[in-house]
Amino acid sequence: MEEQKYIGVNNAPEFDIEEQFAEQISTFPIVYRRRILNDILTSLDYLPTDNGWSQTTGGVISIPKPMFYAVEFLKQEGDIPLLLDVFEVHYDFYLDLILDNNTIESHVKRKDTVRV
Repeated sequence: MEEQKYIGVNNAPEFDIEEQFAEQISTFPIVYRRRILNDILTSLDYLPTDNGWSQTTGGVISIPKPMFYAVEFLKQEGDIPLLLDVFEVHYDFYLDLILDNNTIESHVKRKDTVRV
């Protein structure tokens, strides 16, 4: 297994990425890639922690045409998040994530309502 890549930018959350994530994100058209990365970066602090288990959440990019995606990640107490994989999904899969309150948007909203 190759060494994990570290990403860090001033005022941006810290996280690691697996090679699989880097390879997969590069397969998306640039317009989607930027939006997916923006969604993930702005939601890292809100994603749930589950020690020892990878998790999957999803999102949707609506412009230029709808594209549904899922992100596999590992977030444990005391560690920075690790992005494992990203892949396009069928809208039925995304609808199931909505029903389970397991979308990037639902995690951010849930945390925002707790802070109020």
